[in-house]
Amino acid sequence: MVDPAKHDDARGIVESILRKIPGFRGYLEQEYRRESDHLARMWLADRLDACKAGVDRYQRNLLDARKIDYLDDCERVRTRLDTLASRVRGAMRGYSGVFDFVRVNEELLDQVYELDLTLLDEAECLLKAVDELLVPEKDPPAAIAEFLKRVEALHHQFDRRSELLRGLGPGK
Repeated sequence: MVDPAKHDDARGIVESILRKIPGFRGYLEQEYRRESDHLARMWLADRLDACKAGVDRYQRNLLDARKIDYLDDCERVRTRLDTLASRVRGAMRGYSGVFDFVRVNEELLDQVYELDLTLLDEAECLLKAVDELLVPEKDPPAAIAEFLKRVEALHHQFDRRSELLRGLGPGK
């Protein structure tokens, strides 16, 4: 994830001049926040894709062990991961720019960012849980159900993010 403060290091001479204009500095910082939000969501979606690849490995292991009864359950997990990754990639940005018609309630925006941090942390935990899923001694029905439960929890957290952002819309 790119730190908005690091953008200062890479700015050019034109941007340096424009920063002298009253109000423009705030505009640039807001645009950096917007870009950071986008980068965080793409990172989250990439982590979910990595989880999906782990589920694919688990499915191959089950197939090799001739435990095909559990493949449908794995496919359900894989589909839910894919759905969430698509939702994350296509989600509205957590910030409205300075020239946009909609102004952002900074307190709600902070709640969105806190939720984003939780989502990022949970995605990392989910990625580690894929490794636990691959342990051959684990009971497939219980392991798959527990993993699906964690994926669904991420869906609910992402729903909460969407609800918060809808509160940032016009007329709110």
